[in-house]
Amino acid sequence: MTVPVDLFNITMGETTWLLTSADTEQTYSGDTYKPVACGRGEFQQKNELTKANVEVRLPIDHELAISLLTSYNEQIVGLTIFTKRDSGTEVSWKGRLASLKPGDANVTLMFESVFTSLRRPGLRARFQKSCRHALYGRGCTLDPEDFATVGSCTALDGTTLTVTEAGAQGSGYYTGGMVRGPDGSLGYIIQHVGTELTMQRVPYSIIQAAADSFPFDVTIYPGCDHTRATCGDKFSNGLNYGGFDWIPSKNPMGGSSIV
Repeated sequence: MTVPVDLFNITMGETTWLLTSADTEQTYSGDTYKPVACGRGEFQQKNELTKANVEVRLPIDHELAISLLTSYNEQIVGLTIFTKRDSGTEVSWKGRLASLKPGDANVTLMFESVFTSLRRPGLRARFQKSCRHALYGRGCTLDPEDFATVGSCTALDGTTLTVTEAGAQGSGYYTGGMVRGPDGSLGYIIQHVGTELTMQRVPYSIIQAAADSFPFDVTIYPGCDHTRATCGDKFSNGLNYGGFDWIPSKNPMGGSSIV
């Protein structure tokens, strides 16, 4: 009987890495897994699902390790481990990246089990004056692509992008919105003045594109201040507004503040 071989299917956005701990290429389900000096820890079997993690070690100079170490990890990194035996190949573990730790020669990636979400309580609706829904989220129901504008980024100064098309709207229109970089990663806009968009942090793909040449295309999405007026007038989404504007500012029973 041959020694079992691990196959690592790692996805980040639209990019997939197919790796194996074997010393030769492995084929499974039509995909070819490339040999890499990688390994994993033991699968943890614990009473608490949130602690059932697995560690994967990669060479620090591998393209995936470099990508993770030089980015802000805006996208979910998923992992599926297949174990290949004489009797066949089966899924051994599945989860997503929780943290990473660089070493001298390797990067240790800590993945949490996909089952960790099963025992987490869901977020209950909040009783508040402003809208409780995340913009473009489930309760909001808006499709961000209905409001997307492809713009030409002509400059990057610190965390401020200059996007020509942003000037077509009044200042503040994109505050609280998003910028999508060339690789699909998103950045949050904290201020919009004219053609300038100041971001909370700049996605690594935009930093790379700026280092290559200007201009390049980005996609920008308008923001929301979570008021009823903005929801209705700007997005025509008043029926899904999630705030309670008429909460009294004083407790009618005792007179103390309740906001």
